[in-house]
Amino acid sequence: MKRSILRTTGLLLVALFTASFVCAQTDAEYKAKIEKLNKEMVKDMLEGNTDHNLSLYTPDAISLPSYEPMMEGTDAIRKSSENMKKSGMKITAFETNTYKVMSAGNLVNEIGTYKMTMTMPGMSKPMNDHGKYLTIWEKQKDGSLKIKVETWNTDVNPMSMMSTSENK
Repeated sequence: MKRSILRTTGLLLVALFTASFVCAQTDAEYKAKIEKLNKEMVKDMLEGNTDHNLSLYTPDAISLPSYEPMMEGTDAIRKSSENMKKSGMKITAFETNTYKVMSAGNLVNEIGTYKMTMTMPGMSKPMNDHGKYLTIWEKQKDGSLKIKVETWNTDVNPMSMMSTSENK
């Protein structure tokens, strides 16, 4: 009886260890895939390639940007991108760092940080920003990932930046 319990316990421990190892590998694989997609998105952003960038979103994607209303669907996200271009704002450098990836069911959650440099009309020098983001990727039938939900916000207090620049 004791041998049977020990053997069953041992098999359960091996199964749990194997399952946790497989999940870790899966999340690591998703992290590599997401980092590759992030590089594509950065390239598209810097080159102004909105169409390719939007192809990485689900049609019903939700975007929750800092200091802007929520956007739902790629048409709304496209309009926001076009308005940014019309305003004269230009992102000249952008870098992401994927901190953690967690998969659950049909979704993969990415938590990371970003750094960016941008210019705007009337600015004497470029502005630097850094912050954090959360992206929820949806697994597609073909194995690819597309953005389902995204949000980001800055670690830089814009009011303190303004008061610092006014005092100079």
